[in-house]
Amino acid sequence: MSVKSALLATIPTLVHGFGTVAEPVPGFLEHDWNARKPQWKQVHGVATAEVRLAGQACGEVDALWSAQPKAWVGVVTADCVPILMSRRDGTAVAAIHAGWRGTLNRIVEATWNELGRAGHDPKDWVAAIGPCIQPCCFEVGLDVQENFLTEFEGQIPAQELNPRFRHLDIARLNQETLKRLGLNEVEVLRHCTKCETAPDGTYRFHSFRREKGGTRQLSIIGRVAAHPSG
Repeated sequence: MSVKSALLATIPTLVHGFGTVAEPVPGFLEHDWNARKPQWKQVHGVATAEVRLAGQACGEVDALWSAQPKAWVGVVTADCVPILMSRRDGTAVAAIHAGWRGTLNRIVEATWNELGRAGHDPKDWVAAIGPCIQPCCFEVGLDVQENFLTEFEGQIPAQELNPRFRHLDIARLNQETLKRLGLNEVEVLRHCTKCETAPDGTYRFHSFRREKGGTRQLSIIGRVAAHPSG
């Protein structure tokens, strides 16, 4: 089964889901997503595109947003941080792919620069940070650790960003970044894509570090008149 955010589920005109091994595309969204999904390529950058039309070509971007009814946005991940966001009134949605490179280069701030230019205020939005590699498994090189500690010095306590030697908590960092920008409610779903298992003992999520391959899961959000059945 896919994973949902309790926070995003409180918005009645919204549907969303974070994919898993069992449902790489959240099953109840799959038909509409396949029919209307935008076309984009993630490159671990900081570019953002506004989705206005079904099937829109968006180029090389790592964040998508839309204020159009039935316009779906999403990101593909397998250890990187998926962030789904919505206005509290459900009239606009966004999805961000925040891997360690994007996080280090401040993709969340770059996305909010675009949303701000479109007239959006962070205090009107909420966000959910989905399943990603957690600090239990996210070991990095010493140079990457030092880059993060230097770049985000003073933004988040060092022991929270770097709870163990060469282990980083980038979900926590992205949560703090969103709150610093003005979002008052940011939910973090503490599922580790590398080590979490399902009841039958199989791995629950695709993980690039574990699988060393190209299989991914999708995190999707969109606007509808009411929740679909199922």
